[in-house]
Formats: sequence, structure tokens, C-alpha cells
Amino acid sequence: MNRLLSILFLCGCAGSLIDHTALNGSGTPECIASCTSTSVPGADAACIGSTCTYQCRDGKLKCAAGCCDVTALSAGTSHTCAVVAGEARCWGANDKGQLGRAGLASSYSPVQPSGITGTVTAIAAGWTHTCAVADGGVWCWGDNTSGQLGDGSSGAASSRTTPRQIASLAGVVAIAAGSGHTCSATATQLFCWGRNDFGQIGDGTTIGPRLNPTEVSGVSNPLAIALGELHTCALTSSGLSCWGANGAGQLGNGTKDIGSGTPSPFFLSGASFLGLGANHSCAGDNSGALSCWGANSQGQVDNSMQDRLSPKGVLSNARAVVGGVGHTCAVTSQDMKCWGLNDREQLGGSGHEESDVHISGVQFAAAGAKHTCAVQNGGVLCWGWNNMGQLGSDPATTPTGSRPDPGPVSGR
Repeated sequence: MNRLLSILFLCGCAGSLIDHTALNGSGTPECIASCTSTSVPGADAACIGSTCTYQCRDGKLKCAAGCCDVTALSAGTSHTCAVVAGEARCWGANDKGQLGRAGLASSYSPVQPSGITGTVTAIAAGWTHTCAVADGGVWCWGDNTSGQLGDGSSGAASSRTTPRQIASLAGVVAIAAGSGHTCSATATQLFCWGRNDFGQIGDGTTIGPRLNPTEVSGVSNPLAIALGELHTCALTSSGLSCWGANGAGQLGNGTKDIGSGTPSPFFLSGASFLGLGANHSCAGDNSGALSCWGANSQGQVDNSMQDRLSPKGVLSNARAVVGGVGHTCAVTSQDMKCWGLNDREQLGGSGHEESDVHISGVQFAAAGAKHTCAVQNGGVLCWGWNNMGQLGSDPATTPTGSRPDPGPVSGR
């Protein structure tokens, strides 16, 4: 996930929790009769109740200018978020307020989190919380059980349905979210907050949680960050460092143990990008060589089904990588390749442990617990589990609960 996560089992009938009040697509008869065209490029006329409006095509999202390209993407357990025209959009599960709007009703149509000021440049969907970067500041909302919102509080009662800014952070350029912790990077420093029982904050301790942003020890000038369920990795000009839980070898140091609260550098020549799943890690270099390590019971590293305690080469043409609970997807020079657990068709196909997802020109991707999304030509396409509308389509249209083929997110 950049981020991810423990398996969250939810009833496939949970579509009843989706907010259909204005999204059933039927419209009033009067609206349907008169709403036949729109002047918005790349859109079709659509009725929401008695209002004639428009719906964007090809997975592009609504913005003030009409239909706009998505510039950032992240996926949580059962929700997905994007940046479009300098604003945040989220869809899917909202049981902890992770969509950032009043109330707890889920929505398969993208909604705008309320109250964020400034231009949004990055977004991170964690297990059941979300954070965004706007004008260098950080805003967080959703579940705060472990202090992952970074406002000095913790516990279920302190969870929030609308964004609040973390006052102590400025100059932030990147953000990542895990199950119960969050990290943000400036050009020179890395800060983490939230759950720390396995040392995932990186301050040399396993005491926690950390309720306010805490500087990570020994990591400077971060180039990229990614979070798993209980571990964290960062790329710097000096190489790759990982810390936190290591029960499946996800730190890549050749051992399995309780883990470490101190960032542990290890040699992975030329690493330039990384992505973490729940309990596994991957990183690649500019030549396209991709290595993965950690939990492998579902084949999310390779087909040995044995945990890998140190990096194992898996691809030679990767440009980016993302991980879910038990699956991994890489953007390659041709399309996307996914492997590992496929119980909800998150690999982009049915009944096999590896799949080529035939989407050319993928710009970037995101993996949730059991769903996957990619941006192609500025539009979002998603596949896999859709029990809470995390694919951006009505769960009623996926009666089996999942969809194997990439489909566009609702442009309503």
C-alpha cells in the first residue's frame, strides 16, 4: 500500500452501507428528458436527482475546470484517494471517516475532503486513515486509534471525519501511511508518528505510540518513503534503510526477529524507487531491476512461497512497484505485472498467481488490501475487491464482490 495493512474481512453485502442518496444515476424523469448534452470536454451529460450535470469519461475526475487528470494516487485497505487539479478526492469505505467528509457513509463516487486549504500535491491512504500535503503542510483525518493523525491525541474517540492540519510540519514534499503510523519527508528530514510497538517510528525505541511528529534517527535527505503494516523504509542518497517489525524478514537484513526501532541501512545497489506491502518490501533501480523480500506465503515475492530474508531479484524491466496485503504489482516498460494472492481478483485476472495487466502507458499505480488501481492518460482504472466501492464503481454492479478487469473510476 505504500502503506499496508492487515486483512480486513468485510461482508460482500456491505454495499448497503454505500451512500446512494444522490448517486443512483437514475435522475428524475424530467431531468432525464432534458439533460441530453454537456459542453464539458471529455464528459457525458448525467442527472443526479433533478440536477442536470456531467460525468467525466475514462476515469478522469471532476474539477473546477471540468474533467482533469489525476496527478497522485494512493490506496488504503478499502478506500482510494487521488489528487486532481490541486485538490484531494477519496472514495470507498468511510467507517472511520477516512474519506474526509461529515458522516460515516461510504461513497463509490469520489468526494472532496472538506476544509483543506492550499494546493494539494501528495496524498497517502493508510489502513483507515488518510493524510495529504498542501502547500508543504500536512492534513490528516480518519482513524486515530494509535495517534496516526499526529495531533497529539489518540484513541477511537479522537478519530476525525474531517481534515485537520498538523501545526508542527512545514516544507513537506512526500507522505506515506501504514496501518497505524504515518511518515512525512522534507528535503532534509523524515518525521513519523503513531503506533510504535515494533519501532516503526524509527527513533530508536519501541515505546509508543508517538502522538506528534518525531524525527527519524539517522535518516537525512530522504528521496522516497514507503510504509508497510508495521515497518517503514526510506531511500536516501546513501542507500536504503528499513526499520520496524521483522517477523517475516521484511527489513531485508537476512534475519527474522522482533524488529528494530533504529533504521538499518543495507546494500541494494542503485535503488531508486520502492514500495511496501503489509509485511514485504520491494525496491528497484533505474535499469529496471526489481528485488523483493519479506513475507511470501502468498507468493507476493516469488513462487517459492518461502519468506525471503534478503532481497531477491524478481523483474528486469520495472519502473515502479506497489504492494498489498498479499500481492505485488509493478509498472513495467510495457504494461503492469501483478503476482501473489488473487482471491479477490486483485491481480487483474482470475484463477492464477501471476497476471499481466494489459494497460499501456501507466503513469503510476496503487495497491490496497485487495484492490489495485493505476493511472493511464490521467484517468484512474481499478480492479479487484469492490465491497465498499473502493474501485470507484457501485458495488451493486459487481455482484460477486470483485472485478478482474480494470475499469474507470466514477466521473460523477
